[in-house]
Amino acid sequence: MAREIGFRAQVALLFYSTVNVVLFTAAIYAVTLFPPLMPNAGFWITVFTAASLIVTAPVAWYVGGCVPAALCTKILARPSPLATAPSRDV
Repeated sequence: MAREIGFRAQVALLFYSTVNVVLFTAAIYAVTLFPPLMPNAGFWITVFTAASLIVTAPVAWYVGGCVPAALCTKILARPSPLATAPSRDV
C-alpha cells in the first residue's frame, strides 16, 4: 500500500509541476497580450498563478491515481538479471 501511494505521489508531483509551468506561462502571455489587464499586471499574474496552484493539486492527485497497479509493479523493484551472475576479474 505504501509503495502505491509513493508511486502515486511521484506521478502527481510530476504532473503538478509540469502543468503549473504551462499555466504560469499561459498567465504571463494572457496578461501581457490582453491590454485591459496590463495596468494591474502584477495582481493578475498573482491571481492566475495562485488559482493554478490550488486547482492543479487535486487534479494531479487524481491523475496520479489513474496509473494502473500493474504498471507500478513493473517499474518498481525489478531485480537485475546480472544480480546472480558471478563477478569477473578486473
